[in-house]
Amino acid sequence: MAHFIQPGQRVVLKPNLLSPRPVSAGVTTHPEIIRQVAALCRPICGRVEVTDSPGVGTARTCASRIGLRDSDDLIVVNADDGVHLPSPEKGRQPLHLVRSLAGDTVVINLPKAKTHGQMVITAAVKNTFGAVMGLEKAQWHYRIGRDPMAFARLLLHIHQMVKPRLHILDGVIGMEGNGPGSGTLRQLGLLMASDNAHLMDLALCRLWGVEPMGVPTLRAAREIGLLPDIAQADIHGPFDECRVAPHWKTATPQVLGRLIGPSFMAPLMEKLLAARPSISAERCTMCLECCRQCAAGAMDPSSGRVVIDEAKCITCFCCQEMCPHSAIQIRTGPLARLLHLGGTQSL
Repeated sequence: MAHFIQPGQRVVLKPNLLSPRPVSAGVTTHPEIIRQVAALCRPICGRVEVTDSPGVGTARTCASRIGLRDSDDLIVVNADDGVHLPSPEKGRQPLHLVRSLAGDTVVINLPKAKTHGQMVITAAVKNTFGAVMGLEKAQWHYRIGRDPMAFARLLLHIHQMVKPRLHILDGVIGMEGNGPGSGTLRQLGLLMASDNAHLMDLALCRLWGVEPMGVPTLRAAREIGLLPDIAQADIHGPFDECRVAPHWKTATPQVLGRLIGPSFMAPLMEKLLAARPSISAERCTMCLECCRQCAAGAMDPSSGRVVIDEAKCITCFCCQEMCPHSAIQIRTGPLARLLHLGGTQSL
């Protein structure tokens, strides 16, 4: 750890604290990993801060739910103080990031190995999106719109602003399928550490049998020259022994319609092929968390049940990600189901 931090530096751990769910849900970074990393840092820098900007609740409420409390090694801090930084694209609003994650601090990134509806996987790079303050995360989904590659480039820009010094991935128990909040837990027994988030995500895809260029953040990283060649990487540990079989189950890719046919057919093909959120009436409790998360205003509860307006929906899957009752899943269009199109595609 002394290679990454120096005496006197302020150290902040950034776990995945998606929402206040118990450890058994497998949604958040396991508290024991957070504790052990803090214990490794403390002899060098003193007490360590832990923070995140969850989709639901605060860092302290999420930490309390998983039994993580202040100790001699760590203190959990809510993400209440933000700083505005320039947007990556001219004319867009500035980014409002958690000050302690975008300032003069040493950030250690502690992601959880899970699938993601829009970005295919959520690991090292995607975890730094938690540096965006509060509900502004949903607003950025709305500003970007339906283009997953544009959102991936935004994630890369945020990641470069946060500049984590080290990444330690919690893959002891991962989440496949309808992740990152409602998927199926799967035993991996894996811990992974790297000083390069893109390389970590690439290696995870190799272990899972997921096509790396089907992951928008990896494709965007390759296009702008940030993705190292894994063949040149210095890898320690039983990498091949950690490969999963059968391959990892991913959420269905979001827009297949735009990949097939001429432009004038795009609206029809998107309707027949594209993946969209689908609400289970049996599981929905009308808690309306999906309505609070939807920046596009596509969730309508006025009829006594939540109905999704497909014309407004931007397929960001924030509703599916944050539903506390696993009532929302990703469903492809009828032609995609007929053709058995699903899993990870090479975009």
